[in-house]
Parts: sequence; structure tokens; C-alpha cells
Amino acid sequence: MTQTLGYCLLSFVDMPIAEMGEVAKEAEDMGYGRAYTTESLTDSLAIHMVMAMKTERIVVGSFIAIIYHRHPHIAAQGAVAISEMSGGRYILSLGLGHPPRVKGMGMKMGKPREDMRRYLTEVRGLLAGKRVYDMATQTYQGEELRFRLPERRLPVYTAAVGEKMTELGGELSDGLMLYMLPLLRMGKIVEAKDRGAKKAGRSPSDVEINLGIHTLLSDDLETARNKARETLTYWLALPAYNASIRESGYEEEAATLRAAFARGDQKAMRDGITDEIIDEFCLVGPPGRCRERLDAFRSAGVEVPILMIDPAEPGEGYPAAMRRTLKGIAPNG
Repeated sequence: MTQTLGYCLLSFVDMPIAEMGEVAKEAEDMGYGRAYTTESLTDSLAIHMVMAMKTERIVVGSFIAIIYHRHPHIAAQGAVAISEMSGGRYILSLGLGHPPRVKGMGMKMGKPREDMRRYLTEVRGLLAGKRVYDMATQTYQGEELRFRLPERRLPVYTAAVGEKMTELGGELSDGLMLYMLPLLRMGKIVEAKDRGAKKAGRSPSDVEINLGIHTLLSDDLETARNKARETLTYWLALPAYNASIRESGYEEEAATLRAAFARGDQKAMRDGITDEIIDEFCLVGPPGRCRERLDAFRSAGVEVPILMIDPAEPGEGYPAAMRRTLKGIAPNG
């Protein structure tokens, strides 16, 4: 059975958009099957069009496109355009984004699961040619104006961290884009996905699990671990991710991190991230060790691991880290 490996590029980094397309081509030549980007103060779909047109085989997709930034019909039609130009190599993944940033841009967030259910339903309806909106019929030279439909199947995925959103994704989407989930919680996540699929009368195997995994490649394991602590310090103080640690059995460590965050002690937070917790969330160390951990995530139910690459060597910039890490863990390597 062929194993698919992907990567996700941070779209806000200091890298020209044309170069993002070049990286996708390089990854394609190395045997990667997926090329994703985040969306943070950028337009990920515009970037994906560049990536799609500079490649021939790799599947391009969003990790994620934020639902509050676009009307569902704009998201659907943008995805249709990329899918058409790429020959059907596009995945539209939808997520909520971070509340402070969304609200700071003047957009209102409602109830997350209700918002996501409505948005997914509208996007999938549009892609299937259903009448989603109550609009008067318009014609041009005797022909009815309609939304453009995809020429090939266009998968729609859901971003999730917790079990409830995972279950919704299992019910309504073709796959899941998971992020910052510890290895020990994957069993519960798979169960939630399966519940959602069965609720909709679907086979659980029809819903693909992708997981973004922070990846810090270095022959010096301690250097990689220290860089991982810098990366995780921000995330593991946030309630959803701190709960993930606690629910994975690291109750004392989760409490330590919460307390350090409450008093603003960044050093204590970094020191509270143990080697065991790093391995729950990240791939760290030499290529062989990273591949072993990839196998562990796959065994736990992750069908497509996604490398979320971070610089791991002293003084290394992001573009250099991307290329070095992609080459170091390349499927064709």
C-alpha cells in the first residue's frame, strides 16, 4: 500500500508567492503527495492557484481556508477554478480560524459547529449543482445563469481539534485536517470520525485523516527538542491544546503549563514541556527518528501525515529549513 506524505507551508512567511510554487514543484519531484498552506493574513486560494499551475501531479490544498473570510459561494467557485486548472488536484479544507484575529478584522463568529455545518452544507450543495440560495432565475441570451460546477470530483475537508468537530467532519466532509493533536489522543479522534460517518450512513473509510505535525529535523536531538519547546510554548498554553495534554494522561504537566501561563512565566512554560510531550506532538531529531515517529502516527490512524516544518538549526531561516527538511524526509529519499 502506497503511503502518502504531505507538507504545509506557512503562507505568511517572508517568501515570494512564486517561490511557494517552486517549493511545491520541488516537493512533487521528491515524491510528496500533498502540498498545503495555512491561511494567516493571506489569501490561500490565490497562492494555491500558483502552486497548482507550477506542478503536475501533487495534490494542492488549504490547511485551512477560513470560513469567516469568504462567502460560501466564493470559496466554492475559487476551489472550482483551481481544480479545473490543476486537472482535479485540489482539496478545499475549511476551518474556523483564530477568534481574536477574526473578530479583530470586524467579522462576527457565531456558534462554531453550527457555523461550520451551515457553511459545509452550502459549499457541498453548490459543488453538487443544488439550489442553495433563493435567487430569482436569470438568463443571458436565453440561457440560465448557473454556478460553475467542477469538472472532476472536488473533495471538501473539515479542520478539527476536538472530538465534536471531528464527528461533524466525519458526517459532512470527505476528510479531516487535524492539527496539534497528541499521538495518545488519536484513538478517540478516530472513533469520533467513525461515529460521524456512520451517522450519515457512510463508511468511515471514506473520510480521510490528515494530521499536521510540527517537524524539527536535526542530527542533534537536543537542539531539535529545544527548538520544539520554543514552538510549543505558545500552543500548549491555549485551552484546547492544554486539555489535549491532560486528556492524554499528562495531568501534572498540563497543570504546570497552565500555572506558568497564568503568571506569565515563559521560562517555566518551556521547562514544563517534557521530552515525552514533545514526542506526542512533534517529529524531532535525525531523519531516521522522524520516520519512526511518522510510522507511529500512521499506526494510530493518521492516513496522511503533514509536515509542519520549523527551523531547527541555529540561525536557519524558514525557506532554508523547508527545503532541507523536505529533502531529509523525502519519500523518494
